[in-house]
Amino acid sequence: MTFLTPYLLIITMCFLNSCNPNQKFDKSKWNIQGDLRTFPYRNEMIDDLITNHKFIGLTYKQLIDSLGEPETDVNDSGKFLYYDIITDFGGDIDPVYSKTLKIHLDKDSVVTSYKIEERRRK
Repeated sequence: MTFLTPYLLIITMCFLNSCNPNQKFDKSKWNIQGDLRTFPYRNEMIDDLITNHKFIGLTYKQLIDSLGEPETDVNDSGKFLYYDIITDFGGDIDPVYSKTLKIHLDKDSVVTSYKIEERRRK
């Protein structure tokens, strides 16, 4: 049995590593759209994107070059860009849960802040 122990340990580690839901950010996968304008890879990449990629100080053009076009862009004092991460419709037309990357740009179109917003329908 002691002969098999190192092999079992290696196999277990490989299995657990392959189950890791987090992936490195990949712009081409980030922009792949699934059914109903969903993005099947974004939730798996968001942790790496937030942790390892700099947003603050980027210009609008640099941000678009890095992430692609946002799904929503709202103008008010400055500008907010929204990238959908998860949209769960449940069994309804209206989403029951959504997770979005919200990025704020100042009047000069430079990123000043960002956050992840989650919403659940009550």
